[in-house]
Amino acid sequence: MLEKINQEIKELAENTSKSVVAILTREVALDEFLSPSLREGIGSGFSVIENHFLTSYHVIRNAREIAIIDKEGNIASAQVVAINPFYDLALLKSKLSISALKLSTDYSIGDLVLAIGNPLGLRSVTLGVVSATGRTIVSPTGEALYVMQTDAAVNPGNSGGPLVNVKGEVIGIVTAMIPFAQGIGFAIPSELIQGLLRSYTKFGKYIRPYLGMVVMAVNKAMASYYDLPRSEGLLVIRISPRSPAKDSGVMLGDIIFEADGKKVSNPIELQVALESKGFGEEIELTIDRMGRIFKTKTRIAGYEI
Repeated sequence: MLEKINQEIKELAENTSKSVVAILTREVALDEFLSPSLREGIGSGFSVIENHFLTSYHVIRNAREIAIIDKEGNIASAQVVAINPFYDLALLKSKLSISALKLSTDYSIGDLVLAIGNPLGLRSVTLGVVSATGRTIVSPTGEALYVMQTDAAVNPGNSGGPLVNVKGEVIGIVTAMIPFAQGIGFAIPSELIQGLLRSYTKFGKYIRPYLGMVVMAVNKAMASYYDLPRSEGLLVIRISPRSPAKDSGVMLGDIIFEADGKKVSNPIELQVALESKGFGEEIELTIDRMGRIFKTKTRIAGYEI
């Protein structure tokens, strides 16, 4: 039984690795005497659609030159065609063509996963489980970054590589590790990856969706102190004068607790709901206004990154 499982994992790693690439970057950096020099970086990525590769934004940030190397040693230059620095995502285009991996949002805590990288053509595969979902860390832009946590070891150079399930489907992109912790790694969940790809396919670039309001998570202590009608949801604390939220009738003090019928209890979950629809689409918000429950639909606005 164990031999069969071991063989299946080996075959999964072998087949998936064919779509994983090494990403080499060069950027101009200034030393302590303000003298320019070339700095090289290494990361991983993977094929997602024909001639297109996903990686982490921090891998290609500030890069002047980008090269991609596949498992067979083929090398080609690449250009950045779309980025979402808020979620540490970047999409590259290259003449290199290899088989693409499929994305999936079908995952849960405890699922077996493989973290696969290809730094400098040296394949790296680690096995673990999805340890937690809905975690937040700091993104390259300094904002909250929505991630899943895994105990699959994240080796140096693996950033940008895929986190795959036992079907070989990508459920996340490896983004960070905690170097002094025991095997804690993080990955950007596939829901956010799909938002980038959907926008690029439709508009040829990434357009970040927004509603034009600021919300904060409600908890029991806040609900008790401010006498709020519910202890979970998103309290609207600011609305832009000309925005989708304003036009749809959202008011200060409203508590949004569902988006398209799905529960939202923190700002990241609302942004994930917006990413799943995208710029120009409608989203339905369920609102509690001092005990009165109602729904309102609003068209999502967006701005180009």
